[in-house]
Amino acid sequence: MSAAHDYSLVVMTRNRPGPLARCLESIARLRRGPLRPEVVVVDDGSDPPARDVIERFPSLEVIAVTQPHRGVAAARNVGLARARGTFVAFIADDYVLPATYLEDVDAFFRDHPDAEVITHHIAPRGPALLRPVQQLYLDLVIGQEVPPGEAGPEVVRSFTLPASRAAVFRRRVFERVGLFDERLRVGEDGELARRLARAGIPVHLFLRKRILHHDARTSLDYFRQRIRYGRSYVRAGLAGPALQDLSSRRFAAAMLGRLRRQLPRWWEVSGRLGLRPRFLALAPFLLLFLALFYFGALLEFRAAHRVREAGRRANGT
Repeated sequence: MSAAHDYSLVVMTRNRPGPLARCLESIARLRRGPLRPEVVVVDDGSDPPARDVIERFPSLEVIAVTQPHRGVAAARNVGLARARGTFVAFIADDYVLPATYLEDVDAFFRDHPDAEVITHHIAPRGPALLRPVQQLYLDLVIGQEVPPGEAGPEVVRSFTLPASRAAVFRRRVFERVGLFDERLRVGEDGELARRLARAGIPVHLFLRKRILHHDARTSLDYFRQRIRYGRSYVRAGLAGPALQDLSSRRFAAAMLGRLRRQLPRWWEVSGRLGLRPRFLALAPFLLLFLALFYFGALLEFRAAHRVREAGRRANGT
């Protein structure tokens, strides 16, 4: 049996009262058993503040933290500093947790005393037109972590997946790898995952347990999201340091090469996971998703390249 306040649920929010209320409702409905989790809501500069939404859930006894807008990485770090649990979950305000979230996580950590991080799969709840494409994209990204020859374990371990999707950490892991990088406005979870991998710490993932993610309101939001994720891919250093010294043309060629390698890989994964019909039906949209991602990466690379060139000129080098 776990002790009181072993779990801290840190919810990050900014200017989204509706999603925040929906998220807190899902937390209030969690099956807790003997667990007594604390809830920490970090309001990253909402206008008006999220206080009115939080007050609708007195049963949660929320610890409310308000800060000037500093970004999600800073909100994560502030929430971690205020949390008292041995295990700390980071939950975006547009997530809806399944009722078994706490039970599942607690059982996992009791069964895997050496594990440091556990995350969930995602079920997108954006616009109906592109939701199947987003789901296929996520299934392929996560499915490629399943070892060939395995039908699909309950939990997979990875050194390449980001530590996101309502991830739960043993607090001690941050003493080994450090906090979230507050210089990053997006992509902070992927950058942390790189440090976890360098420290030999895998990210575990529930392959069949899903968080509902209301991540886009329109199809255009999905496209913007792909570009934003591509930019964060470069900004967080996930593209690799060797690419930073390339010309824009050679960087674009490198990204195109990655795109060409990714599609055959996903073709193999789709067959292995029984997703081939969906892959064939949605391939044009999937290609568009990938193209927008790499276009965002190119935009960020060119912006960073201009900054570097300006710095060199200023230094006379």
